[in-house]
Amino acid sequence: MRYRSLVFAVCLMLGLAVPTQSFGAGKFITIVTGSTGGTYYPVGTILANHFNMVLGSKGYKWSAQSSGGTAENLEMLRKKEAEMAIAMSNLTGFAYTGTVRYEGKRIENVRYVMGLWPDVTQFVVRADSKISTWKDLKGKKIAVGPAASGTEFSSRVLLKALGGLEFSDIIPERVGYTEASQALQNGQLDGFNAEAGIPTGAVAELLASRTKVKFLEFSDEDMQKLRKDAPFYYRVVVPANTYPKQDKPLMLAGVKSALIVDKSVPDQVVYDMLKVIYDNKDKMQKEHAAFTKIDYEKPLDGLFGAPLHPGAIKFFMDRGVKIPPKLLP
Repeated sequence: MRYRSLVFAVCLMLGLAVPTQSFGAGKFITIVTGSTGGTYYPVGTILANHFNMVLGSKGYKWSAQSSGGTAENLEMLRKKEAEMAIAMSNLTGFAYTGTVRYEGKRIENVRYVMGLWPDVTQFVVRADSKISTWKDLKGKKIAVGPAASGTEFSSRVLLKALGGLEFSDIIPERVGYTEASQALQNGQLDGFNAEAGIPTGAVAELLASRTKVKFLEFSDEDMQKLRKDAPFYYRVVVPANTYPKQDKPLMLAGVKSALIVDKSVPDQVVYDMLKVIYDNKDKMQKEHAAFTKIDYEKPLDGLFGAPLHPGAIKFFMDRGVKIPPKLLP
């Protein structure tokens, strides 16, 4: 009780409970997501549908929009072209703090709503491509993610940390996951990187095809190397039979994804959206497996660099979730 009172007092002192008046009723709320072959887009569509069904009578309308992924989503929030997004927590943290690729380009208006699932690095290569290690990617034609996307950023990190390679050492193709899957099946690519919640549609399509493929897995040594350059990565074990023809667990790596909003979205709207998510999580889990990967008991784990929206602070306080000081504005 003393903790709850303290956090509430902090919120009041910082003016966090005061709704932003510029965000009026009757507002359309756009959720920018990712490639249609990934996880963000179908999840964003499911969220928009549930928000509309439960909250539509309150004067708001949600819609999901496909995009190039995290980096484009953050730019759209910066430019006020969207109010919500699904994004990787590493780039969100960099954007808010103005560090790494966002030096001098800070995006101050971004706020976390909650952590979602781990975006799992799924580096898939043709079985006949003679690629067995990360160094073997040299000279190969690899889809690294859409231009300026979070996946493209991660591909650079992975190549450098694990293979000692730059983009100049490979033939990079900047396309979405669906296009990459089809190109690999047609023999136009040696491999591609998909960073998304599992199962990822484009990866499932590829493994169900006649094309023989394999994953580049992460050894314990790989994880140690990767975490030196990128400490926000952690081990993810993909259970057997998550994908067609996958008869053993996969030792991969991931970064926590998150639901984020512009700071102008009113506190009550964010609070109500979280209530919809928690009240309908069983339904959502049946609609897409990514919802089964969310840790609803520890929804703030893995969030990095940016603060929680005050509406989210109030919601999680009401549920007895301890708010880490680093997530307070």
